[in-house]
Amino acid sequence: MKTVVLGLDRKLIRSTIRCGWMLVVLLISFGLTAPLSAQDNLADVISRGERSVVRIDVSGPQGNSIGSGFIVAADGMLVTNVHVMSGASSAVAVFEDGRKFPIKGTYIIDAPRDICVAKIDGTNLPIIPIAPAIPRKGDQVVALGCPQGLSFSATRGIVSAIRLRDEFRDMVGRPKAEGTWIQVDASISGGNSGGPLINSEGQVVAMSTLGSTGDAQNLNFGISNEDISRAIGLAKSASLVELKDGVGKVEMAEVSPETSKSMITRGEIPASALEEYIARGRREYKDLAKDLRSIATDAKKRLETMRKGEIGIRGDIPADVVLERRNTNERYYFRNDGVKRARVAEQQSYVSKLEEVKAMLKPVASDDAVFALLMHGGPYLDPRDAKKIGFMNEAVVLEAFNEHDVIVVYNDALYLLWVKSTVGLSSGQTVQPTPVFVAGTETMLSSRGTRSVTVLNTVTETELREAMFGKVDPALAELRTWKDSSGSFSIEAKFVKFSGGDVVLEDKAGKVMNVPVARLSAEDRQLLGK
Repeated sequence: MKTVVLGLDRKLIRSTIRCGWMLVVLLISFGLTAPLSAQDNLADVISRGERSVVRIDVSGPQGNSIGSGFIVAADGMLVTNVHVMSGASSAVAVFEDGRKFPIKGTYIIDAPRDICVAKIDGTNLPIIPIAPAIPRKGDQVVALGCPQGLSFSATRGIVSAIRLRDEFRDMVGRPKAEGTWIQVDASISGGNSGGPLINSEGQVVAMSTLGSTGDAQNLNFGISNEDISRAIGLAKSASLVELKDGVGKVEMAEVSPETSKSMITRGEIPASALEEYIARGRREYKDLAKDLRSIATDAKKRLETMRKGEIGIRGDIPADVVLERRNTNERYYFRNDGVKRARVAEQQSYVSKLEEVKAMLKPVASDDAVFALLMHGGPYLDPRDAKKIGFMNEAVVLEAFNEHDVIVVYNDALYLLWVKSTVGLSSGQTVQPTPVFVAGTETMLSSRGTRSVTVLNTVTETELREAMFGKVDPALAELRTWKDSSGSFSIEAKFVKFSGGDVVLEDKAGKVMNVPVARLSAEDRQLLGK
């Protein structure tokens, strides 16, 4: 059992859990540096810089995520982190004024420096200049971006140090990292990833890449302007690779648990635990289906309640969203319109997914229906059941840090959760309902002493799918001829994924189509393990 360090005050935790109002809070960073002598000028610099900053909404096979980026050429050249675009099958850049542009593709993917140079369609877009020289220790900086994907924000700090490659590798445990890294004490959260760190003249001196919190709050890093300029120069002569061609493949290895810093050692989930979880799903199919229908109904009601929510938080509560519960009545209060739109959109997406699963639920349990249930509403998680899997719902983030570690409150207790990526996770956000493996315990040091905390590992869709259907032949990722059961239809395409009772295929022209597995030839179904 190892020791991890987290600077959380247990009094804060108790008040968050037990207060009469249920607060969904965005915790505020304290300890800002002394104000600049020209505050009005700083406000102008931030205002100009934010015109070039975008929120990046990413969609992919593993779900949705949010990051930031910034425009460096008027025709739409954009810089962000590689890990922001991780696994993307589509992505949209959203400006502060509400304009939206699909990200067409990428010019450069530099995983060791976590730099991705991408392209959106646009003309006369506002650009942000790159500083001509590395900043000095003590220079003041502002981090621009979209933490939690809500309103565009700015946090201020100073350059704490300049870290060269070898020193940076040792400090954060990234043996493959390259480049020069700027250490700052400006607050960086998940949604800031890919956003610019600017100086007092509005020039980019680094890109927010890695943030940590707790007892090491000044250990926040951005890849340097020197490295960003190099990547932009290479991008000018590079060919555009369309996003559909698989931006995610390169960086997925870079952010895997073996190559990235995490307090939790995330090993393989035992086959026996996966098999037991699947067996429970089959045994409890009828009850789970009934529960999911009830959950879907409640989710719809909550969506309507959120839509009726009011703008404005009463009192001095440091929250972006407050849920007030009085007896059986609920009422939402939102900090502003942007927060409300984001939260309503998240809930709508969740409702739509539950409706998809409901449509698959037949009186007789099919493998596809059981799989969908286990991913979206499986047997209850009891954190006391070590080395077993259960379904976790309604867990709230207290703190997300490093690339995989999240402290959550679940059933009024604290847990240390490993997730595939902390991008887009911020304090107060509800974790997407998911199956979880109870891995064991770690010793946590907080400001109030030592305590043990249970470690939970999220079960990925790939892990559960392979346990249930077997591994898909790698050859299916290459172009091959697929036939229907009657032999009257065939198509040359490659396997993308399963979606409910369909197999998703992509032809050589890039067109994606859903084909019911039941309609495929016996040979194709055998290859798919169906």
